[in-house]
Amino acid sequence: MQRATLHVMRHVGLVGRAECWATRTADGRDGVLLVIQTPQVVPAAAREEMQQYFRRKLMELGELRGEPFRLLIRDGEEQSLAHRARADSSSARIATLIAAANQRPEADAPAEQLLADLRTTVRQRTHERRQARADSDYAPLAPMTNLGTLSSN
Repeated sequence: MQRATLHVMRHVGLVGRAECWATRTADGRDGVLLVIQTPQVVPAAAREEMQQYFRRKLMELGELRGEPFRLLIRDGEEQSLAHRARADSSSARIATLIAAANQRPEADAPAEQLLADLRTTVRQRTHERRQARADSDYAPLAPMTNLGTLSSN
C-alpha cells in the first residue's frame, strides 16, 4: 500500500511521508489508517474530500477491499504549531484549559475571570494534594539493588 499511496500523492502534487497502519474497529473489523505528513499546507475544508479520493484510488489499485479507511493529514501548518508549543506547559495549565473548555460559563462572568478562577482552583487542589502527601508516610520506592554496595570481583 505504501507504493500506491506515494503514487497517488505524487499524482495530486502532494509531497511528504506516508505511513499505513492496520487498525481494528470496535466491532472487530480490520481497517486502515493512512497518515500523511507533508510540509505543504492542506486546507481543512479539503480533508474530507481528500479522504474520499484516497479511499477510491486505493480501492481502484486493489490496496483496499472495503475495509474501514481513515486519512489523517499532518500538514506544514500543524507541524509548525507543534514546534511553537509552549515549553512551560504544566499539568495545572492543561487541567485548567480542559476544565475551562468543558465548563458552562455563567452569563454575567467574563471568560477571563472564569479561567482565572479555574486556575486558582486547580492550584489549590494541587497544593492540597502535595500537602496531604507530605503529611502522610508516602515515600518514593527505593531502588531494588544498591549497586554501590556490590563488590567487583
